Formats: sequence, C-alpha cells, structure tokens
Amino acid sequence: MLFNTILKSASDIFGQSLNGWKSGAEFPAIVMSPLVAIIGICLIGLLILGGLWWKSWYQGAGFDRSRSTEKSSERTSTYDYVTGLPTRRLFGTLLDQTIDRAAKAGRSFALLVVELEHFRMVAESEGQANGNVLVRVQAARVKGVLRSTETVARLARDQFAVILDNLDSQQEIMTTVEKLQSTIGLPLTLEGHELFLTCRIGVALYPQDARECEGLIDQAMKAVKAAKSEGQTVQFTSPLASVDTPDSTSATASLADRRR
Repeated sequence: MLFNTILKSASDIFGQSLNGWKSGAEFPAIVMSPLVAIIGICLIGLLILGGLWWKSWYQGAGFDRSRSTEKSSERTSTYDYVTGLPTRRLFGTLLDQTIDRAAKAGRSFALLVVELEHFRMVAESEGQANGNVLVRVQAARVKGVLRSTETVARLARDQFAVILDNLDSQQEIMTTVEKLQSTIGLPLTLEGHELFLTCRIGVALYPQDARECEGLIDQAMKAVKAAKSEGQTVQFTSPLASVDTPDSTSATASLADRRR
C-alpha cells in the first residue's frame, strides 16, 4: 500500500506540473533550474526504490511468519494433514489408553512400527506433491489391513505405528505383518511411473518389552533398526513364543524363511 501511495504521489506531481506547463502557468525560476529538477528526480527515484524494498521486506516477513505458524501448527496438531492419521502427539495418548485397558484386563498387545523402505529417496526424486500422494496411498493401505478397532498413526515422514489390541492369539500378529508387507509391496503408478515400495516392521510387546508409552515406542524403533542392520523384514524385540502359543515359534521361523 505504501508503494502504491508513493507511485500515486509521484504521478500526481508530474501530472500537475505537466498541466501547469500546458496551461502556460509561470514557474518560479528555482523550479526551472536543471539542478533542482535533477535533485527532485533523484529523490523520487529513491522513494520508489525505498517503496520496492519495503514491499519486498514486508512480503518476506509475512512469508516467514506463515511458515513459522505452519510449523507450530504441525507440532501441536493431532492429525497429520497429508494422511489424516493421528500424529505422534495424539498417538501417545491413544497408546496410554491402550496400556491402561490392557493393565486392567491383564492381557498383552503388540505395537508395530512400519517403516517404508527407500521412501525418502523416491519422494525426493518424484517431488513433494507426488511424495504426499505416495504416503497417502500407503497410509490407506495400512489402514485397510487393520480392523476398525485397531489404531494406526503416522509417527514420522516414512513411519507408521500400529496397535494390535484384542488379540485372540499371537498368531494374529504374524498374519497382520504378512498382510502389511504384501499390501505395501503392491505397485503404485505416479505420472506414468510404476513404483514398488517395501517395508520393515519392528514389533514390541506389552508388557514383556515395556509397560509405558515411550518405552514401547523405543523398543519398536530399536526392532526396526535391528531389522535393517540384519537384513530382515520383520524383527521382534522379544521372542513371540514367550508370549503365547508354542506354534508361534514355527510361525516366526516360517516367516523368516519365506522372506529370505
């Protein structure tokens, strides 16, 4: 607005001078002096440049404030704007509630951290917009594998967290793991390019691995890192056989054999 005001004022000054010249009005000798005219033009030029600088600074400051507000909103929001899933902030609350229910009922449950393999590299090569589409599709796929009573959240750019509660048997964990890997591995077409993603899954068990929220998340994260370092697609923090049925040992071995 200031910039526009300056331009209007300059235009009015020149317009009035031009009208006065056309009408034959007499100007004081000092106004007609070439030196004073040059000085006036320079001052007007400085005002215009100052207006441009001010406008650029104001817009830049507004952009920075906008980005700062957006980042602050992301930190305090409860749902991820790309996938619509709960963020880590809300997930912590949901996990605490699951722990309370499990403790009162005396039962166990599983926390899965699903990490998309090579997602960051693919997202960077395909662009941010396509990266958002990619993670949105994979989020829908993960959610589609689960029952309506089970919880999925987006922990990080390439990580989802899943709570498997109300398990009839620990074999259900292995079944869900296999479904997640198969579904995420389905091809996805973006702008004519067919993409394939895989995932690694870390599993932590309550109460065997931890009895509180951050402890369970940390254990599942460590299991993901162990899977990556050992070249496995799924890793448990503690043996699945120690939780429930003896058949789970053979199920774990069978899954490992199939994935090698």
